[in-house]
Amino acid sequence: MSSENRHEKTKYALDVNGILKENGSSDQQKLDKTGLPLSPQPTKRKDDPLNWSSMFKFAICIQASLLAFIGPLASAVINPAFVHLAEAFDITPVEASYELTVFLVFAATGPLLLLPVANTYGRRPLILAASLLASATNVVAAYSPSWTGILVTRAFNGIATGCMTALGPPIICDIYFLHERGFYMSIWALFINNGKHVAPLLGGPIAQNIGWRWCFGIPGYIQLGFTAVVACCLPETLFSRKSQIGDNKERSFLNLFLFRSTPARRPIVRRDFTGPFIMLSYLPVLLPALYYMTCLAYGSVLFAATGSVVYKGVYEFSTIQIGLIISIPLIVGNLIGEAGAGWFIDRLIYLHAKRHGGKRPPEARLDALWFTLLLPIGTIINGICISHSATSSWVGSAFGMVIASVGFQVATTVVYAYCTDCYKSQSVEVSLVFNFFKEIFSGLVSFYALPLAEGIDVQYAWLIFSFINIALLLPLVVLRWKGRQIRESAWQKPPTFHDDI
Repeated sequence: MSSENRHEKTKYALDVNGILKENGSSDQQKLDKTGLPLSPQPTKRKDDPLNWSSMFKFAICIQASLLAFIGPLASAVINPAFVHLAEAFDITPVEASYELTVFLVFAATGPLLLLPVANTYGRRPLILAASLLASATNVVAAYSPSWTGILVTRAFNGIATGCMTALGPPIICDIYFLHERGFYMSIWALFINNGKHVAPLLGGPIAQNIGWRWCFGIPGYIQLGFTAVVACCLPETLFSRKSQIGDNKERSFLNLFLFRSTPARRPIVRRDFTGPFIMLSYLPVLLPALYYMTCLAYGSVLFAATGSVVYKGVYEFSTIQIGLIISIPLIVGNLIGEAGAGWFIDRLIYLHAKRHGGKRPPEARLDALWFTLLLPIGTIINGICISHSATSSWVGSAFGMVIASVGFQVATTVVYAYCTDCYKSQSVEVSLVFNFFKEIFSGLVSFYALPLAEGIDVQYAWLIFSFINIALLLPLVVLRWKGRQIRESAWQKPPTFHDDI
């Protein structure tokens, strides 16, 4: 493990604007390649993730991203096979879809009880246990003889998948400096957004050719294999910034892969479990979480939840064609959004720092929010084209999905990077808040989207959803200009728990 890093210069400079508040003397600080102070400042220890080589950190980022990809993918491969599932257990297709509802509910609530321990015992033990549980429950579901057994496995799979996906942003924050997080957070966002988009491409052919049980079995065995890879290649990234004063011995490279590598041993306390609820009181967390739940619901889930009915009834698509139309446009849109979002918001931080004496407030990232308007624009285009299918080709509706997906990818990158920049030490709790809101809200879309569309027409239903998204975007515009004052106000006093991370 090398301490060399392409983003870091070895020279030192005097403290600028009080940016350095930790890790060494207050009159010296390391600089990045542009000559601006690094934030946070790295220690001199080799087990500090900020000092690891660029390639080693990128390997960690990819592993965390793949975990965020394979969890949602494995849970959604069965979705195109609800008819086959219903026939196997003598239930209706609507009842078969309840397995997805069970998954989403437990994915939202289960991690609230488990994930807080990641700040005490580390990220690695929990992410390994979650990945193993997720793969095991998928394999068990493939051989389940009863519908009750399927639902039980979906509950535990939801808990495990929720933990895996929610640990991504904290790991990114552990290993990267503030000026780098936008780019690497966008990589994680690309993977987590596309897991459920790729799933329909696999689910239809698998169910049609080898049976619905393999919609659980194949992803389960793949995930089991990847768990073995993670066990060998993903180190512990949790690091206590207080360790530089000598209260902890420096960990060896081998110890980073062992379960005794926790940097700050302390007992679990009640605050570990109330942290996510405490973070709800902070507007720079609550407002983006409310906005983002509508981004996921109306920029991704809406098309997946209604696509099978809309494209079969309106355009007379086959099952495989439906899988293609609700997958490929969303994947293409996410790729386009990824190509611009990450590096762009990092560039915004850099330009602000150059103009303001090295200061890097998280609010500078919010300038990219204008591109998130592509989400409601694309959703409106999709709705209009479907409503006018007699004179409009399916290509128009697919084009609307691409545009909406670009906005969704940008929104994911911006809000996660912004909130974790604001409260880096509480990144686990922030991620839990986002996870809870998005899973619960997106799980409700299938209950009202189609009934509303049948009642007032698709174009007007989609228009309402778009206006809801825009309405919840407006408070974030306020955060762009007043966010720093809000965070520094007496009634929004920054949290102090986990402030050593």
